[in-house]
Amino acid sequence: MFIAIYSISLFAQNVETGPHVYVSPRINIGYTFGAGLNYGFDVVVGLYSTKNFNFGLAYSHYFVNVPKDFHRIKSINLVIENDMVNARIGVGVVKRKWGLRNINKATAPGISVDISAGFDQYRAPWIGVKSFIINRKRWTFFDLPSYISIYGYFKTEEIEIYEQADP
Repeated sequence: MFIAIYSISLFAQNVETGPHVYVSPRINIGYTFGAGLNYGFDVVVGLYSTKNFNFGLAYSHYFVNVPKDFHRIKSINLVIENDMVNARIGVGVVKRKWGLRNINKATAPGISVDISAGFDQYRAPWIGVKSFIINRKRWTFFDLPSYISIYGYFKTEEIEIYEQADP
């Protein structure tokens, strides 16, 4: 009963809460410890907004340059963000081609954790730290237990798809 009354009072107080669908593409570049340069892109799809935060999903695809090779990391993440901070957690897969003419593929699942922050929403670079944690028994192509990277990007303005009108 208390939970129902509390949730009703939250909806009554916050008229800015509701569906807010947008797309925000981002290109990033950084450095992965134990490997080298990484680069890739993210597409954030916002789904729901409150007064202080946006919630949504993100698709990340980036490449990590390791000596004489590169690894592809793809992930789907849950996102919580506002004008200054972006936090994500999700699941993904790391992939590497190998063999004669690179026709074989090795893959391993993992957990993706990512946090970034910026001082100005669109005019200053955002700096972030991301980690892709893998099972070392399934992935012997990297010496460390996870890919830990620092990176930077410029946040693009949100492409609005749908926003709930105020009553």
